[in-house]
Amino acid sequence: MVVAFVAGLVSSAAAQSSEEPLVSKYTLYDVGTLGGNYSGFYDFDFTGGYFTPSALNHCGKLAGFSSYASGNAGSFVWSDGNLVPLPTLPNGNTGGGGSNALGINDSGLVIGISNDGRVSPYNGKLYNHAVTWTRGKIHRLPGLGGSDSGANFVNDWGLVVGYAYNSTPDPYSYYGTQLHATTWRNGKIRDLGTLGGTDSQAWAANASGQVIGIAFLNTPPEPPFNQPQDDAFLWSNGVMTDLGTLGGAFSTPSGINRSGQVTVISFDSTNQFVQSFLWTNGSKTPLTSLGGDFVEATTLNDSGTIVGANTDAADANFIAAAWNHSGSGKLLGTVGTDTGSIALGINNHGVVVGGSGSITLSGSAYAHAFVWQKGTMSDLNTMIPSGSPLTLNVAYTINQAGVIAGLGTTSTGDTHAFILVPASDSMNEKFENAASAPAAPGSFVRMPSPVESVLRPVKSMQGVQ
Repeated sequence: MVVAFVAGLVSSAAAQSSEEPLVSKYTLYDVGTLGGNYSGFYDFDFTGGYFTPSALNHCGKLAGFSSYASGNAGSFVWSDGNLVPLPTLPNGNTGGGGSNALGINDSGLVIGISNDGRVSPYNGKLYNHAVTWTRGKIHRLPGLGGSDSGANFVNDWGLVVGYAYNSTPDPYSYYGTQLHATTWRNGKIRDLGTLGGTDSQAWAANASGQVIGIAFLNTPPEPPFNQPQDDAFLWSNGVMTDLGTLGGAFSTPSGINRSGQVTVISFDSTNQFVQSFLWTNGSKTPLTSLGGDFVEATTLNDSGTIVGANTDAADANFIAAAWNHSGSGKLLGTVGTDTGSIALGINNHGVVVGGSGSITLSGSAYAHAFVWQKGTMSDLNTMIPSGSPLTLNVAYTINQAGVIAGLGTTSTGDTHAFILVPASDSMNEKFENAASAPAAPGSFVRMPSPVESVLRPVKSMQGVQ
């Protein structure tokens, strides 16, 4: 009954989305946990939203991770109201380890990382290993001769992208050897190389197999930050292209669309402020500032519409924003009296989702998940029945059928992943698989600041956690 019900909702939403309807209400699915107090999916604040990563597929299935009552972390796939745990590698739960499902494609192939109980003698940390799950079984992907690897993304053609360590010593690396961007296809690994330095890492790919990521330009470290310069890259047909910066010593990609357009976040020429640009066939289009000195593009859709956030004139608060392919844009506003917001996902119908609350240079406290459609921002908490078991704090992604995934808070302060499925006018709004107690208002999901989120993957490459 639940399977048929959700499948019907998703297919109905898909049919309606071609007409770009104004959705007014949703059915809420509390994803729940594996026994602990937390569930979520790959942190969209890590690099961006729509293509990075692929936690929610177009069929409404969600790949994620949850705590167990033991405190270990485990992976799951949520589908049609059912939370299905995924196994780790042998000994994967030893020493506080576990696994983390980071993406799922429309064929149901799940990718991510798992521990196997082994500890690095270089830094005393558990090794991660790139894995896939098919039909509930785990498969370890081959490496490059080192002891650690990870899968970050999978496209609908089964191309897996991520990273692997080789055996070449590297004092600037987290595990003591070089880290290279990689892809896997049919279980075979490919080293994508670097931009001249020692290390690189791949974030995502489009349907054509074009891959985005970051890479060192030089090693050893150089001024102004006394670290290797990191630039965004696009790998296509065997060639890694440096996407450059806006004059600064750092850039990272945040999204790629079907035609190969890439949103890039970069330091400006002063290396003090974060700006963004759209890269199209070798051309950089800076995104116009709509207020202050920090412009962050989180992702884009296939039409080249870009979303993210811009600080206000005082650089005190980030405000959700959208830009077109020529770089001009507009602010999307906030929910109610919230001081800040950020747009994190957009589908090809131009429907935007994100979080509103307090989003500043020092940190993010998401209070209200929002949807922006046809010029209006709405608090998603007002689009589900009153008495919800979750406060919907942040929406990270929306698929082409209008299904939304995000994080919310229970009455006891636990964080749960949620799914929202558009409800037709003939359907009663409802909760599925929900906790019994109503949510407590005023809760927050806390994350790093947007700027810190941009820098985290680079710090990870450079051995800083």
